Amino acid sequence: MKCEIRPTDGPKGLPFYISQGKTFHEVHVLGGCFLLVSYVGTSSLRWQTQKKILDQIELNTNMPVALGFDVLNETQRKGLVQTKIPYVSASSFFLPFLGIAYRKQRKTSSKNNQERNVTLPKLTASAQAFFLFMMYKVKDSKISKSEAARQNNLTPMSVSRYCRELLDRGLINETKEGNSTLISCSEIGRMLFDKALPYLDSPIKKEIILLPSQAFNSLPKAGETALSEVSLLVPPKESLAACGPHANFAKEKGLAVENLGFFKNSFVRLQIWKYDPAPFAMDRRIDIVSLYLSLKDSPNERVQACLKEMLEKAQW
Repeated sequence: MKCEIRPTDGPKGLPFYISQGKTFHEVHVLGGCFLLVSYVGTSSLRWQTQKKILDQIELNTNMPVALGFDVLNETQRKGLVQTKIPYVSASSFFLPFLGIAYRKQRKTSSKNNQERNVTLPKLTASAQAFFLFMMYKVKDSKISKSEAARQNNLTPMSVSRYCRELLDRGLINETKEGNSTLISCSEIGRMLFDKALPYLDSPIKKEIILLPSQAFNSLPKAGETALSEVSLLVPPKESLAACGPHANFAKEKGLAVENLGFFKNSFVRLQIWKYDPAPFAMDRRIDIVSLYLSLKDSPNERVQACLKEMLEKAQW
């Protein structure tokens, strides 16, 4: 959009209180012309006063008039638009007599970090769990923050905090619709997994050894036990399962291998996670993202090959 700006003297016949502390420019744009009245230094933005000043200048010049400002905060910008006062600033303009308006979008933290080549740390465990909710439950749809809080039994403040982590890493989008803030995944399926992988960490807090019990069978299978069900990996002798940090199993001390005695061939292994695996479990085993994260550092080449096989076959 071509624009020509020419300095001009203030309109003749204006009262001194109107012309004082202002500069005047003729602006030619889109085949039209208007007078730009800019304040020198700061100004008191009383909208009724500004409207009267504009009306009087328009009567003297017989041409549209807009106010010019170096900087406007968001409250001032909204005030000008709501009172229908044309204006031009460094980051936005509102020219209804030309049928145009513009507002420079603020860069998100994610874009700023990308431009500065900033490497962000891993997600916190709680934010990672919220990411899994977005990936598995929300997928390619949108959900309000309040509804996400309700479905996960979280406070709105917690959801806002987790969303901030995901937004900073470009993993979700946030839009405003009416009074609701809607969130959605920035990608879906494997593309989202690949984008998020640098920020995801193993969910395992610690691992303990237990004697088999009926209750143990109700936990989602984990580790090589789970991997053997989705690949050609041979299942391990000891069953593996996972639970969250607040589960009853997580409070047990566990057994030392050297104290197992004749039970050493019939024990089970329990992974205690930083978050509860149950909400994302599939077919009584942990989800594939968490499964991959829990085994990605395994030195076993066969495990690595089976992890790759799992990701390729997964129905994202």
